[in-house]
Amino acid sequence: MNKVKIFSVLIMVLLNGCSSIGKIENESVSQLPRGQQRYTVSNYSQQHPAGDTLFLLAFSGGGTRAAALSYGVLEELRDTRYQLNGKDVRLLDEVDRISSVSGGSFTSAYYGLFGDQIFDDFKDVFLYKDVQGDLSSLVLGFFDLIGRMFSTTSRTEIAVDYYDKHIFRGKTFADFQKSGGPFILINSSDLNSRSQFIFVQGQFDFLCSDLSQFKVARAVAASSAVPILFPPILLERHGNCHYEKPDWLSKAEKKSEQESDQRLKESVSALNFYLDNDNPPYVTLLDGGVTDNLGLRTILKTVSLSGGAQKVYDKTFKNQKPPKRLVVIVVDASTTSETEIGKSKMLPSIGDTLSAVTDIQLQLYNTETNTLLKEQLMKWANKLSTKENPITPYFIDLDATDIQNPKDRIFFNRVPTSFSLEKEQADKLIELAKDMLRQNPEYQKLLHQLGANL
Repeated sequence: MNKVKIFSVLIMVLLNGCSSIGKIENESVSQLPRGQQRYTVSNYSQQHPAGDTLFLLAFSGGGTRAAALSYGVLEELRDTRYQLNGKDVRLLDEVDRISSVSGGSFTSAYYGLFGDQIFDDFKDVFLYKDVQGDLSSLVLGFFDLIGRMFSTTSRTEIAVDYYDKHIFRGKTFADFQKSGGPFILINSSDLNSRSQFIFVQGQFDFLCSDLSQFKVARAVAASSAVPILFPPILLERHGNCHYEKPDWLSKAEKKSEQESDQRLKESVSALNFYLDNDNPPYVTLLDGGVTDNLGLRTILKTVSLSGGAQKVYDKTFKNQKPPKRLVVIVVDASTTSETEIGKSKMLPSIGDTLSAVTDIQLQLYNTETNTLLKEQLMKWANKLSTKENPITPYFIDLDATDIQNPKDRIFFNRVPTSFSLEKEQADKLIELAKDMLRQNPEYQKLLHQLGANL
């Protein structure tokens, strides 16, 4: 057997051999965190009032392509200034929350931890770096191959260690709280509950675990663990804190039955899953794009489970001046793959078929999610507005259709979904994101209302 065949066999043994064992890093606690120690939206809102504008960003999946687009939007918001109470301020400083998935989670987490430092080193730390190549070297290096034949450590654990060392520098969710930046919502998908899993303390309550001690790198790895390529991240459901079904969940369950609200029923069922001791003890997390590739359903799910927009509003803005504007910017990095389907009598290949099917499913689901949130945003603004304080909603959706130049659109759709881009590709994506935002009519309306320079 020649060397090439031997190497191929070694790779097959590595990828298809003995099963890996998940590493558990969410420790059990007998007492759940209380008060300001809890990493929750309500705590953040009390400590960081929104002011006149409640501003949310949603960063989609899509590898480094998504991370670069998201970074470009942050740069544009940084460079957009206007007068507020006689002071010159940046629109970026108005951002209150960022919800992210997969590739977008690298940008959101980095900004949440390090703030403006992102504009100094994120390109070199992540966007310009061949992360995919580095991980491949760690997994497929000759001595690593030999070692892994006798190891049960998964490829995902190698990625976690890499992200922790080279990108997030050992930071935990407690560091998010210390940073003073926007509230970061990192989203993943749980194969057992078949639902979105959000890295907030409210979700960790069901596991009897303290999120503040959890590594950010591990959460981002869970958010971006592409099925098959990366094994899942495991969390354990502990029972030491004797957590019982919260009142708000019981109310949501009752409401879902009374109103025959199927979406709410599914959200309730997913959380009830963690309370049933007969269910598997391990939470099995993969790429957040499996359940929501835009990071928008987090908003819908939270409002629905909390009892509606009015209750969220009353709790969030208790003893605070209510906002005048609700702003949501969605950065959608999804692409449309080119195929040979329909160009001849030749039947499509398996690859082209799978690519087309995936694109169709993703585009339809994204469209449904966008439409649903936009409708709800309008309803929330209308319901919460008063004569004394009318609230204006702005829903700003950025995707490939906003790229005016046909050549730029072709370039965008050809950028692979990977963690490795050429420097020129990353720079081009950053500029495209900034231009897409500047040219968006709804964004221009917002700037006009704020009195910012167009």
